[in-house]
Amino acid sequence: MALLTLIARSTDGLPLSSSIESDEQSGKNLTEFQSQAKAIFRKLSPQSPPRCSIESPPLVFHYVIESEICYLVLCEPSYSPRLAFSYLRSLHEAFSQQHGHEVHKAQRPYHFIEFGTEIERLKKAHSENQSRGQLGRLADELQGVQKIMIDNIDAALNRGELISDLADKTRTLAVESKMYAKEAKFLNLRTSLAAKAAIVVVIILILIFLRFWLF
Repeated sequence: MALLTLIARSTDGLPLSSSIESDEQSGKNLTEFQSQAKAIFRKLSPQSPPRCSIESPPLVFHYVIESEICYLVLCEPSYSPRLAFSYLRSLHEAFSQQHGHEVHKAQRPYHFIEFGTEIERLKKAHSENQSRGQLGRLADELQGVQKIMIDNIDAALNRGELISDLADKTRTLAVESKMYAKEAKFLNLRTSLAAKAAIVVVIILILIFLRFWLF
């Protein structure tokens, strides 16, 4: 069962649309999982795996990244991963067709909230497929499902922190390198001027010596 579906830009983590089961329907408090989903979006980077399953007991997140858009679903562990990723593929196809050309213009969270109706439709369709056991076509379409990265929520979020820290350190190193280059250039200039000044002083002393010695 798909308990929570979120769509966001992978470049900045901006939520674009969502659908969530109520606590009464799911029998669970999903507030914490919503926060985790948004944290996952914020940790995404160009190095993030394009398809991933993230375990957050007692549930599991599945996501795919297509054209800089992340499609994420929260499911029961018993929910077929093949169905989950087939559902995400259907989300991608429908969302790209309806709003793909507008995503870069979105400025506020949930800019495409009306897409929630389509999410509900697709979710229902895939739930019916599961109940009918129609997995033959999914097996053909998702032969690479076993290659999907499996992670846990703590590692996924901590990895994002490490990537962020590395990026900060890289920027700091770049700034320090520029400062060092400027200082080195200034020191080289001072050394060059000092050498020229020394030569001038020597020449002046020689001239003074010759003047008094010869005249």
